[in-house]
Order: sequence, then structure tokens, then C-alpha cells
Amino acid sequence: MGDPPASIILSVGTELTEGSILNTHFRFLGAEIKGMGFYTRRCVQIPDDPDIFRRELREAAQSSVLVIITGGLGPTSDDLTRGIVAEVAGTTLRFESSIWEDLVLRYSTQGRTIASTNRKQAQIPSGFQIMPNAVGTAPGFCGQMGECMVLALPGPPAELEEMFLNQAVPLIRNRFFGAQNLQSSEIIATSLMIPESVLEQALQQISGTEGGMLWSTRVAHDRIVLTLRGSQPRERQRILSGLLDRFGSVRIRRGDVQPSRLLYDALLQREERIALAESCTGGLVSKLLTDIPGSSQVFWGTLVAYSNEAKQSLLGVSENVLNDSGAVSAEAVSGMSEGLLQRTPVDLGVAVTGIAGPEGGSEKKPVGTVWISARYRRGGELRRGFHFHGNRDSIRRRSAVAALLLAECALLGLEADLEY
Repeated sequence: MGDPPASIILSVGTELTEGSILNTHFRFLGAEIKGMGFYTRRCVQIPDDPDIFRRELREAAQSSVLVIITGGLGPTSDDLTRGIVAEVAGTTLRFESSIWEDLVLRYSTQGRTIASTNRKQAQIPSGFQIMPNAVGTAPGFCGQMGECMVLALPGPPAELEEMFLNQAVPLIRNRFFGAQNLQSSEIIATSLMIPESVLEQALQQISGTEGGMLWSTRVAHDRIVLTLRGSQPRERQRILSGLLDRFGSVRIRRGDVQPSRLLYDALLQREERIALAESCTGGLVSKLLTDIPGSSQVFWGTLVAYSNEAKQSLLGVSENVLNDSGAVSAEAVSGMSEGLLQRTPVDLGVAVTGIAGPEGGSEKKPVGTVWISARYRRGGELRRGFHFHGNRDSIRRRSAVAALLLAECALLGLEADLEY
């Protein structure tokens, strides 16, 4: 095998170089293009300075075959990407009326009047292809600078990731690897409640010395999306089967799936509803469920029973349990889920209690101690205790994901292999 093709990522914006905004693009894009077979030669943060931008882009286009630019596509005077790309490519900017008409329509449907400065977002370097923005207002574009393919993506992560995965990836593959079927040459899977380092170690051990096997991971707040590429189809399937054997079918799923969607689909299929009692997660589990359009079909409601008094008065957890075992205990969380089913008409009651920190822990119950109970009216209770590491936010997020998966297991009668 020859050397992998070189790529360079340029992130534009003074807010990045001054540290006002955390740059997550390097990690996301670096992992994705590595999984496609590219070597990332360097990642550069560039201030809103045309001279620096111009110099970095020229050098990048001369020393790599793929340059990805992020940011600088807004309507303001310091959004430089369109003009700099056109200048370095030796072309001019063209006004795309279709982009402008779409922007005007978007604003009018929201009851807003679009400013004339937004016309800048309808300018594209001549000879470059438009990549529409399905999430925001700034379209991206792609084209050639000599032998180098240049992609310009919007700065906001949600816009960038959607555009890259759905539009840029097929263009890159067609340019460098031919118009082969994307699905036939890769396997996408989702890792749930598996630390990234543990997943990486497992992939290395399972793959062994197999040449040509590539993988990339995309870390989201509730899951890790894994893409297996390269080698032969049977080898990619062998890797996936090895992960399933090691971690189980609850924590490894085929495709890009959200844990909230898994539970939603299971409830919807059975025409059943859920209620939640949340303490340390403060409504986060409910938030993830109700992020799904149509969730009212399966979601009855939630009680954020934070204090002991709330657990007693709203859910009927006994004072003796709270005094003897504590609010963060197997007994308390069972009382919470039992109280839910007694007080609501739902089929599934899920309760979460824990210590998210940074204070409140003890030697017996350190920060990160979490208990979850999923009680199915027709199938009994599943209850698990966890000890999560990390800061307050990560403990709460991991607790929420664990609650969603435990609820799905209780509903479907699955073995709840949810070690972390």
C-alpha cells in the first residue's frame, strides 16, 4: 500500500484563536477523514486576517490533495472565506439567485425581514459547487485548486457535521475513490456506554494485523458512532461481530442510532407509555425523549423529585428507606419507580437517583454513584447501580443514557448488560 493521501484542515475565526469558542471541528473532521483513508498533515486555526488566511490556504493547497475550511461563511465583514478562496483559486465570486431566494423565503416564513448584508451568503467562487445548508443559512461549496480539492463548511458544529456527512463525504469519495457504493464499502455501528479509549483498544485487539482495515469514531453527547471501512466485507463483519461478542447487543448497535430513539420506537411499536422520576438528572432523560417529534404518543410526563421531601410526598418513598438506606440507594430508586406506577396510568416507570457532584459524595457513596430502576407493569423491575466518572455534566449525561437503555431492556425483556 502507498502512503495515504494528505489532507489539511483550516478553521477560520478570531473567536477560535482567542479561545472564546472551543474548536471541536478538528476532532470530528480528523476522525472522519482518517476513516476514509486520509492522513491529516496539520490542523490550523486562523484569525480573521486576510493575509494569514491567504498564505495558509495557498500553502495547504500546494502540499495536500484535500483542504477543508471551516467557518467564515456568515454575512458580516469579517467572514472572509468566499473572497479568499476565490482569490487564491484565481477566480471571481458569482451571485447565486437560487441561494438568495431560498434565504428570503426562510426569513419570510419566520416573519422576519432579511437584511441586505445577507446577500453576501449567496456569493460562491466561480467554478465551485454549492453545498446547501439544511440546518442554517450559510451554504458551503467545493471545488478544485489545481490537484487539490477544497471544501468550505459553515462554522456551527451542527451545520458543519450535517453538511460534511451528507454532502461532502460522497463528493470526497467520488473524487478520490471512484463512484463506488458507499454502503457496500463500510459498516456503521453505534457504541453505547463504552468509553472511547475502551472501544479503541477493543478495535485494535479484534482487528489484529489485518491490512487495509480503517475505522473512525464520531463522539456525540449520547453515543459514539463507529464507521468501519477498507479491507473486505467479511473482515468488516468480523470486526463488528467481535465487538458484539465483547460488549453485547445492547451496547453495540448496527447503524447510527440514538438511545432515546431506541426506547421511543419500542414504546411506539407496543403502543405503551412511559413516565419518569428524575433526581440527579434533573429532567435530562425526559428532555432526550421529548426531543423526538411525536414523543407525546409515548411520553406521559416526568417528576423531578430532587429533595427527600419530594421523593416522599410525590412518589411515596418511605421515610425509613430514606433514613436507613439514603436517597441514593437501590431501595430508594425502587420506591421511586413503584410510586410512579401507583400514581400514573403508564406501562413503564423509570427512576434515577444519584450523586452528580462535585460535592455530596462519601467514601461509601462517592460522586458518580447512580441507581436506576425501570419498572414494567407487565414484566417486573430491572434495577442497576453504576459508578460513573467525570464532571457533573458527564455523570448526568451517562446516567441519562443508562436510564434509556435500561428502560428499553425492561420493555423488551433484554439482558441488561450495562457495565461502564
